[in-house]
Amino acid sequence: MLFVTPEYNRSVPGALKNAIGVGSRPYGASAWIKKPAAVMSVSPGAIGGFGANHHLRQSLVFLDMPVLQQPEVYVGGAYDLFDETGRLKNDDTRKFFKGFIDAFVAWIDRVGASH
Repeated sequence: MLFVTPEYNRSVPGALKNAIGVGSRPYGASAWIKKPAAVMSVSPGAIGGFGANHHLRQSLVFLDMPVLQQPEVYVGGAYDLFDETGRLKNDDTRKFFKGFIDAFVAWIDRVGASH
């Protein structure tokens, strides 16, 4: 499961938190157990959603989801990253995102097979 979240008050949006909660019920029958996960956070600010990223990771650990630790992705200055059609403007950013996705695929292959 790839979670991409903005930051609201150093946490995730209420709708995302609610969706995670609904998927974790009923107790003992969570839809999240053992599903490999990764987190990307995005913000117009300089720290790129650091608070949301780490708050979400806490919830995912509790839900027994193996979470990719590296690379971490905090996307700051989001307003300047995309053109008017929604495409990334910068090749270095595109390469960084590709590296993250490649690491996540390897993570899924490694931990997904063991569960």
